[in-house]
Parts: sequence; C-alpha cells; structure tokens
Amino acid sequence: MPIVYDIAGLLGSVYPFSRAEKWDKVGLLIGDENASANRVLVAHEITDATIDEAQKIGAHCVVVYHPPLFRALENLDFANHSVRLASRCIAANINVIAVHTALDNAPLGHALGDKLAAQIGLTDVRVLDSSARETLFKLIVYVGDEDFEKVRDALWEAGAGAIGHYDEASFRSRGSGTFRPLEGAMPTVGTIGERENVEESKMEFLVPQAKLDACLRAMKAAHTYEEVAHDIFKLENKGAEFGAARLGTLESSTRFETFARDVENILEAPNLRVVSSGESEILRVACVPGSGASYIDAARKSGADVLVSGDFKHHDALQAQAHGLALIDVTHVATERAA
Repeated sequence: MPIVYDIAGLLGSVYPFSRAEKWDKVGLLIGDENASANRVLVAHEITDATIDEAQKIGAHCVVVYHPPLFRALENLDFANHSVRLASRCIAANINVIAVHTALDNAPLGHALGDKLAAQIGLTDVRVLDSSARETLFKLIVYVGDEDFEKVRDALWEAGAGAIGHYDEASFRSRGSGTFRPLEGAMPTVGTIGERENVEESKMEFLVPQAKLDACLRAMKAAHTYEEVAHDIFKLENKGAEFGAARLGTLESSTRFETFARDVENILEAPNLRVVSSGESEILRVACVPGSGASYIDAARKSGADVLVSGDFKHHDALQAQAHGLALIDVTHVATERAA
C-alpha cells in the first residue's frame, strides 16, 4: 500500500520541490509521511468543502495547488481560518501536500504555464523570464564489477546522467580499493579485522538537484556493499533555466478582440478585463498563471504583443499600455485551471 512519502516523492519527481520559490511552502505541509495513502484527492486548495469531500470518499491524502499554511503562525487560535482548516485535517487524519510554485517552475512541458499556453493555442513555447537555473551535482560512486551494471542502470533510471538532449551519460575509470571490516560490520566482501583489496570502478554522473535524493536511494538499494563509498560535489555548471511565465506564438496573426474572446471562452473567465495596446493584430503572446503584473516588463522586452494573466491593477494597465503591450486579465483562478 502506498504511503504519503511515496505520493510526495512521485510529485517531486515531476514537479521538483527544489524549484519552488524561496518564499513558498510546498511538499508535505500537514500530516505524517509514513501514513497510508490508498486514496488521494486532488484539489485547488484546502477548504471546508475539500475536507468534507476527502472524508466522504475516504481519502487520507490531499494534493493541492495552493499551500494551506503560507505565512508563519504566531499561535494556533482557531479563529484563524488557516489554523481552523489545518486542525480539521489533523483531526480527520488528512495529510496535505502542496505543489504551488514547484508546479509553476516544473521542467518545460510539465509546468502549469505550459498547460495554459497550450490551452490558448500557443506554439514554439519557451520560458519567458527564468526565475533561476537548476543546481547540478556530480555524484561519484565506487562499485565492484559484480554490481557495476546494476548500480549504473539504477542511477540512470532515477534520473542521473542527463545532459541536454542526451541521457544515460556516465564516466567509468578502473582502480583498486582497500578497506578493513571492523567488529559489528556485515561485509559483502572481506573478513572482520583483515584488510581487503578489491578491483572496483569509479563511476561519475551529472545529477540535477531535483533528482539527487532519488538517485542516492537508488544507488544504495542497488549496491550490495553495507557502506557505499560515494562523493557528492555541487557544481558551477549551469543547469536548465526555469520560471512560471511562457512566451509563444499563435498559428497566425489574429485580431486582438477575437483572441480576447477566444481566451475568455477557453478559460471560462468570469469577468474578462482587457487593455488594448492600440494594435489590432497580435501574434506573439506571453502568459503566466496567477498574478502576472511582475512580468509586464519581461513580456514587453520579449516582443510580446499581449500578456495573458490575472490580477492586473490600474497602474499596471497604464504601464503596459504606455509600452505598447496589451493585457488580458482573466482573473487569478481562471489561469490556474489548466488541465
């Protein structure tokens, strides 16, 4: 039976929690990672209705987009809405995992912004403005000949050895290793109290931060040594860039008014607001889930004709219009409905 730890690990492998913004709260926020998770409910956020539904269907794990506990708590006063909801989850043994900006900053093709871009018909999609780059590590492991292929393949399967458009990359060098098992050891090779010399391979892999924990677990599970000799080095190499916003193009130039109505219908926007740039035709489109005002300057510099997002304020509209950038505000929630 799967446990909460398994669900969080699966989510983290697709939407790396290490990519979440520093101010965000993601991962397991309420509960016990060792609790059973035989049924999982997926929701936009924790509300009373969400908790009621989880109890109704017997789901003891809920995966949400928005974190239910966002700001630091000074007390556990149930008059606080977030505290009250958290207390309900605890009382009902409901474990809560949030993805939020880990989903926003997921690898290209898996992020919420990619889904939004696909919904509104964009092609040639790329990251509009990167938040950061993936941190890379060099993982080195020493292994005997009998375990070489098993450990190597396990690491590849866990995500080690991906470089650009290539995978299953590694480097192997041969050498001789020495060790002496001490009292209490259970050596796969060798005898207690006697020095052992073995022919081994030194294997080197490039590993992104998001895959490091999974690679270490896979390495240790595949290796037969009681103590696995390995090294981890943080690298200066630049990993893949990531960010929440996307930039793409329409299949053909379209009248702004027509595109705005199409977006309204596709995203089921309850209250569409638009700011025209004065140009009747658009082709290059930027989009970002949630609140997009902070991306106005990046969208303008990218050559976008319009930015689709939510929560634009009066002065945001004036700024965009002054620089020839149209805005389509479909509300915060409508941009996060991408499926």
